[in-house]
Amino acid sequence: MNRSNRSPIPNAPVVMKEANGYYTTDVDGIAKISVPNSGFYSIRVVTGNSVIVRQKEITQEGQVVNIYIDDADVGKDTIRVTGEADKVKLSRYSFQQDEIKRLPGAQGDSLKALQTLPGVVPALPVGINSSGSFGSFSVNGSPYRNSERGDLALRGAGTNANQYYFDGFPVSYPFHIGNQSSVFNNNIIKSLDVYSGSYSARYGYASGGIINIEGKDSVKSTRTTINFNLFQSDAMVERKITENSYVIAAVRKNYPNYTLLKLYPDGIPSDAKYANYEDFQLKSGWDISKEHKLMFTTFGSRDIQKYTKTVDEATNSRYGSNATGPIGGADSRPPVGLDRSFRTDGVRYTYQPGDKISNTLSISRNSYKEFYELKFDNPLSGENIFGLQNVTTQNIYYVENVLNYNVWKEYLKFQIGGTYRGREITQKAENVTQSSSEFSRIFNNLIQSDPTFRALIDGDGVRSKELGAFAELNFSYKGFKFMPGVREDYYNLSNQKVISPRLNTSYTFEKLGTTFLAGAGDHYNAPTGIGQVSSRVGNDGLNLEKGEHMAVGVSQDINSDWLVKVEGFRNIYSNLVVSDSYIQDPYALNNQTSDIIEKSDDVFRNPIKPKPLRYSNNGTGHSEGVEVYLKKTKRPEDSGWYGWISYTNSLTKRNNHQTRYSDQERNERSALNASRTLLAQTQNKYGYVNYYNDNQLELVYDNDREELYDLDRTHVLNIVAGWKINSAWQIGGRYRYLTNTPFTPITGSSSASQAATSGFTLNLPSYSTYYNSARQSPWQQLDIRIDKFHNYNWGYINVYFELINSFGRRNPSGETFSNTESYQAGKNPSTNYDTTNSPYIETMFGGKTVYIPLLNFGVEVRF
Repeated sequence: MNRSNRSPIPNAPVVMKEANGYYTTDVDGIAKISVPNSGFYSIRVVTGNSVIVRQKEITQEGQVVNIYIDDADVGKDTIRVTGEADKVKLSRYSFQQDEIKRLPGAQGDSLKALQTLPGVVPALPVGINSSGSFGSFSVNGSPYRNSERGDLALRGAGTNANQYYFDGFPVSYPFHIGNQSSVFNNNIIKSLDVYSGSYSARYGYASGGIINIEGKDSVKSTRTTINFNLFQSDAMVERKITENSYVIAAVRKNYPNYTLLKLYPDGIPSDAKYANYEDFQLKSGWDISKEHKLMFTTFGSRDIQKYTKTVDEATNSRYGSNATGPIGGADSRPPVGLDRSFRTDGVRYTYQPGDKISNTLSISRNSYKEFYELKFDNPLSGENIFGLQNVTTQNIYYVENVLNYNVWKEYLKFQIGGTYRGREITQKAENVTQSSSEFSRIFNNLIQSDPTFRALIDGDGVRSKELGAFAELNFSYKGFKFMPGVREDYYNLSNQKVISPRLNTSYTFEKLGTTFLAGAGDHYNAPTGIGQVSSRVGNDGLNLEKGEHMAVGVSQDINSDWLVKVEGFRNIYSNLVVSDSYIQDPYALNNQTSDIIEKSDDVFRNPIKPKPLRYSNNGTGHSEGVEVYLKKTKRPEDSGWYGWISYTNSLTKRNNHQTRYSDQERNERSALNASRTLLAQTQNKYGYVNYYNDNQLELVYDNDREELYDLDRTHVLNIVAGWKINSAWQIGGRYRYLTNTPFTPITGSSSASQAATSGFTLNLPSYSTYYNSARQSPWQQLDIRIDKFHNYNWGYINVYFELINSFGRRNPSGETFSNTESYQAGKNPSTNYDTTNSPYIETMFGGKTVYIPLLNFGVEVRF
């Protein structure tokens, strides 16, 4: 490959005299060579100007040998394939599989390398809390929130503002519940690209970032890889069907609940969150001819989370002070359990009649299902009233066509294409169970008073369509690169069309290895939640969220092994979907089927009435910061050091633009509006202006202010280092430091009333009026991994040992208030700890509770 830009060099003759072989590299710059035995070999690569000779040691089957060739040695007649060089360099970070396969502390999961990149911070995963909320049983709710559940936040964007792809096909979620592991087998990942800034116009449906996982796309020989450790087992089989076709199949099963509950149940922390999960991938490719290629893929995942023994004990202690009981009200597990899954089926056809033009058509269907149980408890007594099973489904139909045209050698290229995305979302409650004499009264009151709950019981659904078209130019001459692009998107629910201009440019001083980078662009994303866009309980007129990305940077290559990159960025977010208590439609049709049946007289008398829309596009925000990235690479077959250091310093803020009334003002407004009807509503820069049937105007003044983003982290530092001592031993470590996320502190409590059925006094927390003004101590963790390799003619055996969270540190993740006790600084509220991203074992030593690292060991066999 080319040393300067790492692009493959095809059609290059390769000679190995010891193997009596003459070979030619393919379009990916790969030559497949067979050798009789292990040992040192001389590899000669013939270029247009010279013969490059490299002495290499071959130790095992399937070994990859990288040969780098300088620009001066590449002949003019050599065809250059610059797929890697064509990608945007600004705000893009990449890994190859060999760099991340044995990431310390990741339990053999390559994709967790995502969490070590600049600008990427972990969030609260979808599924730990129920993704819907119905009724008003919580008595401990925080007064302020400006984020949503999700997996990752990139440069201050929302966790649902990102798009994840595997070989260009949609992925519902990249990690299993609790960020325990990714949804892809470690060995099927070929490379990983993360775009956190202004990226190609090809990518739409995201106002945050793009994570594109590239799977293996060729099979050299039949090979099987099996990996098993204390917490999971997986296997992958690669097989050539014919000379021009292949199939790859991978499966994985995880069992942390079983392992921990059987081996050491007393060591499980009380707030531990583990889930059983499984995933699979199946991929097949067929090169029909030089011009025609087909690829088929199907992949999916399933997560099951239920109460562990510790949680059962906490649940049974209903009236104790343990914060995990229902009275605590802030437990971050599902109330009973959760079962979620997804599957993507896709097909891709590529037509390439020559080296100037190619066309790729991709069609896929992604189906998602989330099933979770809800328990409704009386907040005053802790008594369970009833439960139900909530089922949410989503189907995404995705079509993309991309045409690439090489206008002028490697200097000028043009890309044009279009996309279609159709979404169908449904939500329905099933198997309602009652466990109290109060069930009928409370259940009927909820149906009559809460439209969201009524929609859940009756069933709700939304269909949306999005169309996109894009064009992008790629001009490269000597060290200058200029990539302007434009994208147009249409969203049918709001009948909205948007234009997204994008530009990336760079200049490289080739002799110095220095590149200056700059880019900017607009990016849009549709609302994601069914409750947000439902015509029954939400606002089906919501517009697309917008993200404006701007970044500048400098990248310095130091020979072929070192990379230093520094970027400054500023992202501006607008039209963010927020919960809105004041937006209304004065002339909504009173046409709900259930109301027509049960309240026919009211429907006929009032066919049109005001309706709360509950959500608006009033949210705004911005994020700005500096990222530093230092990376040391090495060839897989070489011994020595490798790794990277990433550091991000950033500030992210949000403004929900929701009027902040005092309790007295809110009560007075409610009493006044109860006796009059809204006739018209408009909005200006000061807030909502309402006109009522008593000829009075009301200004709902926007006195909200910017607050820190719920997921804001000032400092994020990751250090990953590995040392391949020789062909038999390797050691590595990973250290992470993160400023903790902000929260609104509890400053006191007040006595509410004596519970009717329990006799204790209920205490309600009082929150500071300075929202998101406190942070807990920083998040830190050190992981260590040791690998021992046994190399054989048929493959290898890799025995590894991991020390996860080596310091046994308990990293705080929030606080919980117990309603059975009054506020007491340092005791109530109590601190919650992150046991998923930062696990530990809790044990007794010398009569005291101590916290020790989580140990993991396993074996990987390849043959």
